[in-house]
Amino acid sequence: MNKIRFSILLMVILSFACKREEATRWNVDILSPVVKTTLTIDDLVADSILSINSDNSVDLDYSFSFSPIQEEFFLTIPDTAVKLRFGFPFLSAIQLPAGSQFVNDPSEESFDLGDARIEKMTIETGKLQYTITSFVQTKTIYTYTIFKTSNPSGTIFTRNISVPAASSASIPAVKTGTFNFDGYTFDLTGNDGTKFNTFESEVTVNTDPNGGTVSVSNLDSVFIENRLLSLKPAYVEGYIGQSSFIEGPTVNNFSVFDQIISGTLDIDSIDIFTEIKNYVGAEARIKLRQLISNNSRTGNNVPLIHSSINNWITLNRGVDNNGLVSPSINRVFYTKANSNIDRVIENLSDQMTTELEAQVNPLGNIGSGNDFLYFDQVIEADFHIRLPLKFIAKDLKLRQKIDLNLTDDSNPVNNALVTIYAENGFPFDAEIQLFLLNSGGAIIDSVMVQGLIRSANTDALNIVTNPVNSILEAVIPADKMTIINNNSEVILQIIFNTNNSPHTTIYRDNYIKFKLVTDMNMEIKYN
Repeated sequence: MNKIRFSILLMVILSFACKREEATRWNVDILSPVVKTTLTIDDLVADSILSINSDNSVDLDYSFSFSPIQEEFFLTIPDTAVKLRFGFPFLSAIQLPAGSQFVNDPSEESFDLGDARIEKMTIETGKLQYTITSFVQTKTIYTYTIFKTSNPSGTIFTRNISVPAASSASIPAVKTGTFNFDGYTFDLTGNDGTKFNTFESEVTVNTDPNGGTVSVSNLDSVFIENRLLSLKPAYVEGYIGQSSFIEGPTVNNFSVFDQIISGTLDIDSIDIFTEIKNYVGAEARIKLRQLISNNSRTGNNVPLIHSSINNWITLNRGVDNNGLVSPSINRVFYTKANSNIDRVIENLSDQMTTELEAQVNPLGNIGSGNDFLYFDQVIEADFHIRLPLKFIAKDLKLRQKIDLNLTDDSNPVNNALVTIYAENGFPFDAEIQLFLLNSGGAIIDSVMVQGLIRSANTDALNIVTNPVNSILEAVIPADKMTIINNNSEVILQIIFNTNNSPHTTIYRDNYIKFKLVTDMNMEIKYN
């Protein structure tokens, strides 16, 4: 671009030197700065999923997780309400001295957990919401304790609440609030240790120890409502019950072939498997209801055909090593012999649609109540691809955006000749086409490129021995230059076709180097 500006500046200086008063125009031919770019295997496939072998050949190594199985499928703790009413049995008023305890009520409450029999539960988040209505005309101290609980410091859950005096015999005092259970562990075996889903609590109410004597009768009562809300467990043990669920259909992004626009691949060999990990301390089974390769560019969908589709896969229980779970692992392998996995991959999909069905404890309580479940690790299903980049390619199209640096609003280019110098280190031929973009980046026109990028020289095994140079040309007429004058970015489309070798192996050091030189005819105006 500096050459263009220098030429313009030189013409302007000369025109002033000649002291012309009429409008002056020059048509000049200007050679643009060189644009260089290099295409490697990283441009065909994201380098983060490439694996380089000892012989410098390249494997595609990629995996994606199916939709995560939500923990609420396993066990949901419903909100639980506990309502209590405490009254005085006295028909006529009596006097209670300061600090008198008039409520002491231990009780057991149970969670409705269906067929689950949980003996221990650690809460990740949750709260107790309380409402206390007191008709006692002095301040009272309400104490709520849940026995057989502990926080990470080993402290039992107990809270004190101060409730003000009632305004009158007919206007009670009302106190509301919440306490968090975050991090608390509950022993749910009840008072005698033989129950399940059961917690023991105690409510005590005392008059203000620093207050005076208060008169109470059967007209004075205390109403207490406790609600356990939004309990989300982090861990449970016991029998977690039977559960079943379906996850999906879910569309998962599949970014292996993001750089490829279209074309066909014939893959030589495939090593692909689904890996299922069961972190739950209970037997389970899972069914892959569908896996579909979706190419949104072509609209072509290829469902996986394999014996595992819509058949149960048994999963043993995980093993708890003091909080570090060793999952049971089951792998299902797909080959060209037992499935159509080659067609699934050769579809060049950008999405994979998956649908899973799973069952936990399908045979019931065969673990004798020794299940466990960490809710941050349940059942995982991953799709793994290990694919040597050895293939037959037909009309495989790759696009790369470059800038020709031609735009100059005050001195537009009339036409141009783009010369492309290509040094090809890939073992296959390539064709080139240029696409023109509007200011919004959308393709609105194209320019044909004359010539072919010839394959590198290869040996008997189709391995590159040395690169080959080719020269291509593209004439850009005035009407297309108008588009480039507004946006000099273009898309360079490269179309690959492999040689006659049955399958071509790609190596890490294969490349194509491009050098673009533009010979422009520019009209320079001076008034």
